[in-house]
Amino acid sequence: MPTPLTVRQEFASWLRSKRDEIIADSGDEDFQESLEILGLDDRSLARFATAENVLVSLPHASPNVFFPRVGVSWYVRHLQQADDSAFHLRVVLTHVNFSDLGWRPYAWWYLDTEGALRRETLFTRNKKAKHVVVASQGPLQSVPNSAGNVDRKAARLAKSGINRAISYMLLMATVEESAGLSVSGSTLYVPLNLVVEFFRDRRLGPGSDSHQRWADALLESSPQARSLSPSGELAASEAPGTAFVLDNSSNIALLSLLSCTGIVGGAKMAGYWHEVGDRVTAADRAAAIAVALPSLVRLPDGIDYLRPVPPSPRLARELEAAGIGYSQGMALAEHGRFAERIDPFN
Repeated sequence: MPTPLTVRQEFASWLRSKRDEIIADSGDEDFQESLEILGLDDRSLARFATAENVLVSLPHASPNVFFPRVGVSWYVRHLQQADDSAFHLRVVLTHVNFSDLGWRPYAWWYLDTEGALRRETLFTRNKKAKHVVVASQGPLQSVPNSAGNVDRKAARLAKSGINRAISYMLLMATVEESAGLSVSGSTLYVPLNLVVEFFRDRRLGPGSDSHQRWADALLESSPQARSLSPSGELAASEAPGTAFVLDNSSNIALLSLLSCTGIVGGAKMAGYWHEVGDRVTAADRAAAIAVALPSLVRLPDGIDYLRPVPPSPRLARELEAAGIGYSQGMALAEHGRFAERIDPFN
């Protein structure tokens, strides 16, 4: 019987065939550079397909990654330094809406070439539109004139995404690569909805019937499978075949079929981890096979991620006035490639 590793190899091959549905091929170097930034190039996909240790993180689609959330990718880099076989799979939650106040995807805060805080508004905060999903909107179209070198590159590549969520993934990935938070060739950014789509629509190869039954059972039993409506909002799915995303625990459980070894999370994830295990156990029973549940890789407690890379006094005052947190992009602008020089976990 094929192993979940074989399923991951099929998924990597399928992703390769979907690349021009993720990144618009404009016929210039931006297409290839965007693939490499996201880990969708041939070298990265080949390594992902056979990696012995795949660690998963689950960021929201946003141009902003504020502290302390920066600690997630920083911690995975720490683990990759200790184990060069470790691969980082960033499964990006593309179904979040613009009212997500933890990540604030309605605007992009960055530092201009003089180090001053700037805000680029990207979506209305009108209450009528607060449930609109990031992935339902078109890609970013412009590069802010005041942006510095890395942010200008990030915004330029973001224009290659097929929708707003992919644009945000490109912004995130460009900053993380430049800050040393990701390892080139060993990091892959994938929209969550594509993981669901693969198991929803794709029939696995010969001999994989049991794993397909497992995926079907999980899809059919998800208590909150949701589709993307014409208005750009999430609505209850009428059938598993129309699901854009599943409920949170089922989304994570589905990653078990990709032979992921660990899911990185904190206290909040630990609080509902038993639900993820319940989803896996139920699918095991329905398909009459045993699929290994990834381990919960807990973020270490008590780490002050801002201590080694604090905002400058001037910026701290600007952030307080704006009611906004310090982000990984701002830390990159003020401290350079900080994650390459500093390991807060040692």
